[in-house]
Amino acid sequence: MGLEDGKLPSVREGLSRRRTRGTVSADRNFVTALGRGLMVLESFADRSVWQSSTEVANAVHLPKPTASRLLQGLAAMGYLHYSTRRRQYRLGTAVLALGFAARDSYSMGDLVRPYLERLADEFGVHTALAGRDRLDVIHLEVCHSKKTLMTLRLEVGSRIPLAGTATGHALLAVLPGTERRLLMEHLRLRHAKHWSDISSKIDEGVRQFGERGYTWSVASWRLDINGVAVPLTCLEGPPLVLSCGAPARHLPRRKMGEIGRRLISVRDAICMESGAYGVGDAEA
Repeated sequence: MGLEDGKLPSVREGLSRRRTRGTVSADRNFVTALGRGLMVLESFADRSVWQSSTEVANAVHLPKPTASRLLQGLAAMGYLHYSTRRRQYRLGTAVLALGFAARDSYSMGDLVRPYLERLADEFGVHTALAGRDRLDVIHLEVCHSKKTLMTLRLEVGSRIPLAGTATGHALLAVLPGTERRLLMEHLRLRHAKHWSDISSKIDEGVRQFGERGYTWSVASWRLDINGVAVPLTCLEGPPLVLSCGAPARHLPRRKMGEIGRRLISVRDAICMESGAYGVGDAEA
């Protein structure tokens, strides 16, 4: 399953698509053992809480002895916990500490959340702050409208495709040309069957951003979802995106234009409040 059949890919499917047997990178500077260890941690993202070494080895396509050594090393560092009674592993508290640290650095805490909450309630939509994780979009902050039950079932940590979504296209639109071309090649391999249609939608999203300052998508990663997004590039670090989404019947094109302009205003307000640029530097 994936973008091409209109269904949201699970974390497990996203991980399996970017793995080959025991190979994580062709870069000669890449530490293969480190990459494999991270693959082992990722295997716990969308599986049962407890996993045996055999289950992990099968999930990451590594020999069982190799997977066992990696599991034991991660357990010794606190990233995994081993139950002698179960003879299985689960994620440890060290992973939780890293997760909270990462979320705090991206979300800017109380600065972004009030803006997302106001947008969600004013327009009756799902709002989010999101970033890129390889070929996916990951949600870093999420707010749901208190005025309607018709919202998206996405929370912090939820993933949607980079290709074919307003949020993904907004992220791609602000990347340097070389980086975007590299990502496009990886996306072409992921979505080979429907690449002609998907690539044209990405090009349209980049064009939308150049003309309007925001991107929008109709019936994107799910057939009944519309979305609008604006890049948040004034902050130090990788590009982030402010986005709004809702079932298509609650987010017609006219409303998407209004939300897009509002997102630009919110973007500028966040940048000014954070001190990223002064009033004279704000873009219309």
